[in-house]
Amino acid sequence: MGALMLVHGLAHGSWCWSRTKADLSDRGHEVVAVDLPLTGLDDDAAAVRGALDDWGQNAVLVGHSYAGLVISKAAAGRRDVQHLVYVAAMVVDGGDVYLERMSEFPAAPINSEVELSADGNFVVRPETAVECFYNECDRNEAAVAARRLRPTAAACVAVPTGAEPWTSIPSTYVLCERDRAIHPDFQRWMSTRAAEVVTLDTDHSPFMSLPDRLADLLDGIAGMAKTGRAIT
Repeated sequence: MGALMLVHGLAHGSWCWSRTKADLSDRGHEVVAVDLPLTGLDDDAAAVRGALDDWGQNAVLVGHSYAGLVISKAAAGRRDVQHLVYVAAMVVDGGDVYLERMSEFPAAPINSEVELSADGNFVVRPETAVECFYNECDRNEAAVAARRLRPTAAACVAVPTGAEPWTSIPSTYVLCERDRAIHPDFQRWMSTRAAEVVTLDTDHSPFMSLPDRLADLLDGIAGMAKTGRAIT
């Protein structure tokens, strides 16, 4: 079957992919979930490139939220990335700065709730995470996940990626209509960069709120990536 590398977003860790990883492994795929340092975009992209080098597989690269920027930067110039999947993800042109583009669109509820620490890190309080990251998820699972979140350097989303890999690598954008972390209108604008767009009627975290649907989607993409056919 296929090989998929899963990359988490702001404040999270590879733990958020545990259900997705298990579901895809059960379907015969090889799956790796990467832990990002969340210290800067360059550091995070380097972590993904290093993981790809170590793995030595031609892989589907899946990025959630902030990891859209990470996988775009990491995939540039590589021949071992078969497909890019952006899940409720940050996808802007290579010369754009995400925070600047975001200001042109309606504010998501989380925008006024994220705190900036004295050392320049974004901090998401557990109650904010439950209401904005996991608003369609089981409340007990959401509470457990919210307690696992960690600080993320604000600089991660304040620099351009310098890369537009979707111009040469097949890509899919997974747009989440009930997202309270990245406004769906902003997602619609960003999704135009991808060759295919799939819309899910759920929150920012389909790996928890719609795990079966997300696994089905990634399973299909991995299978199509092996044949080079389009995703439908």
